[in-house]
Parts: sequence; structure tokens; C-alpha cells
Amino acid sequence: MMKRKVLNKIMAAALAAAVFLLTACAGAGPKTLSDEYVTVENYQGVEIEKADAGEVTEEDIDLVVDHMMQGYTAQHDLPEDTQITDEIVKETMSDKAQTVEEYRQELRKQIEETKKKAVRTEEETRVWEKVMDNSEVKEYPKDRLKEIKGNLVDLYTTYAQQEGMEYEEYMKAIKMEDSDLDEAAEASLKQELVANIIADKYGLKPSEQDFRQALEDYAAEYKFSTVELLLKTVSEDEMRQMVIRDKVKSWLTDRCKYVEGSGEAEDGDKAGDVGKAEDTEADKEAGDDKDSDE
Repeated sequence: MMKRKVLNKIMAAALAAAVFLLTACAGAGPKTLSDEYVTVENYQGVEIEKADAGEVTEEDIDLVVDHMMQGYTAQHDLPEDTQITDEIVKETMSDKAQTVEEYRQELRKQIEETKKKAVRTEEETRVWEKVMDNSEVKEYPKDRLKEIKGNLVDLYTTYAQQEGMEYEEYMKAIKMEDSDLDEAAEASLKQELVANIIADKYGLKPSEQDFRQALEDYAAEYKFSTVELLLKTVSEDEMRQMVIRDKVKSWLTDRCKYVEGSGEAEDGDKAGDVGKAEDTEADKEAGDDKDSDE
């Protein structure tokens, strides 16, 4: 089940160290990029609305504390209404905080950081969607398209095996047809073509050292104990394309324009605070340690 969740996240991304410049939003470089496969227009200075989730509230912190205490009480076979104390904080919850109040302040900083990362991800997604809308595929490389579809078939075959079903039976159960995989493969390849033409133009393809560091980061994010286990699930070539796409998305977002409700635009290096938070680091540490080869 863990592998399935990881694969879902990675495939969703597949089917979905930049520097801030003072003149970035002016969109230096050609407005149109084109090769034999794809044309991309108006990819710099894309206008998006700011993502903003507001301030971290005491209720936000309470939710994390409650979640942490649920794990603590279950582990120590204590009543569910056991309240957090300074001793519990020092014993289990934190390496630095000595009191409940200090721990709450530590959580506040973690939530703020998580929200900043979440808003960046949301804004990158908004920019990327607009760039994809401004892009047109002239022709799909046939061999690569076939390869991507084959990877999707392999993915759903794995899902079927996990459910104890045959591939055809499983696809019927989830109401997916072969034509759906064709569309998914084309959508994935379009993103790849767009990312590569921009990366080639602006030198955004990672060095081998950067790529290896990115693999370490992805392995940690998707709860793989090692990079080797990650690469058993997703091929190195697919991961390389994912790294390129993410770097291009970040580069484009650094050059976007933030549009307020009044219609005025702000430079991309004046991003607002945070969007909707995902799990805090404390949440992640509270969960059971899960090896990806389970």
C-alpha cells in the first residue's frame, strides 16, 4: 500500500536553484520557443494570483499537538484524554524544547515553514498550467510516447496485482480504458517536451551532482529508505525528467507576475506569504516509520 501511495504521487506529478533577478518579470529571452515537436509561447512573466493561507493560528498548533498526543498515548497505552506536559515534551516530542510553551513555538515555526513550501508548490502549479495552455504539440515522438504508455500499463498492472486481480479486470473495475492511458501518456509527454525545450534554452538541466542530490531529496519526501529503492520503483530516466520539470517550474515561477484583486501585478520576487499547509515535520516524525519495500 505504501508503494501505491508513492507511485500515485509520482505519477500525478508526471501527469502534472533558481535565482531571483530584479528584471525577471520583464521576461528576458524570446517569447516563443519552438522545435520539431512543440511550440511554447508567453512562458515568462505569466500572471497568477498569490496563494495566501493567512497566519498560523493557535488552532493550527492545537491540531498538531493533538495528533502527536494521539500517537504518544497509543504507544504508551494511556487514556486518550491524556494532556501534554513538560515531561512528555522533553521525553518524546522535541530535542530542544523543554516546556509545552516552547514546544508550541517550535511547532509554529514548523507550520510556517511548511506553509511557505506549500504556497510555492501551489504557485508553481498555477504557472505551469498556464504555460501548458500556451504550448502546442506539433508531433509526439512515437517511441517515447510508446515508452510512457508502457510505463503506465506496468503501473496499473502492479496495482492490479496488489488487489489480486488481472489487469483487464482491474481496469474495468476502475472504469479506465486503453484510450484513457493514451491521453495520459500524451499529457505526460507534452509536459516533458515543454520542460525540455525551456531547460535546453536556459541551461536548466541538472548536473550529475545536482541530479543525485535531487534523488536523495525525493527519496526522503516519498519515504524511501534509500535512493536505490526509489529507483526500483521509478526508473532513473523518469526521475531525471521529473527533476528537469520541477527545476523549470521553479525557474518560471521566479519570473511570474502576481496579480492582486485590483488587477495590479507585482514582481515575482515579491511573493506573498503562505498557502495551505501540508504535514509539518512534526507530523512526519510522528507517523510510523515506513520502509518503502513493505
